[in-house]
Amino acid sequence: MNADDAGQLVEIPLGQAIEAARLLESIVISLDRIGSRMAGGDADARTLDQFLTEWMVGPRLSRTRTDLWTAIAQVIGEDQVEAIAASTPRFPDPVPDDVRTPHEKRDKLNETHLDNP
Repeated sequence: MNADDAGQLVEIPLGQAIEAARLLESIVISLDRIGSRMAGGDADARTLDQFLTEWMVGPRLSRTRTDLWTAIAQVIGEDQVEAIAASTPRFPDPVPDDVRTPHEKRDKLNETHLDNP
């Protein structure tokens, strides 16, 4: 089973979808801001730790993950969900190709820009 399987729909209540999207929005924007501050020297690993701890990022993401896996399991079954979850890369695994490729493209673009200002 992979993400390209077409034709099957997973349904979650609108309120639950909105809460998941809001959580992702909050975390993505916050991480972006922290990263920018770190790049500018105005933040460090303690800032990131403070955000992760005070905003309870782990437990909140875990709860949302459970909601999504529960909805997915209703369509494909718990065994398939467990197999997909088990095959999902996680830190400190090597960086997956689908993450590495955009990262390498960004680095190459930055190098080109620095070479040709």
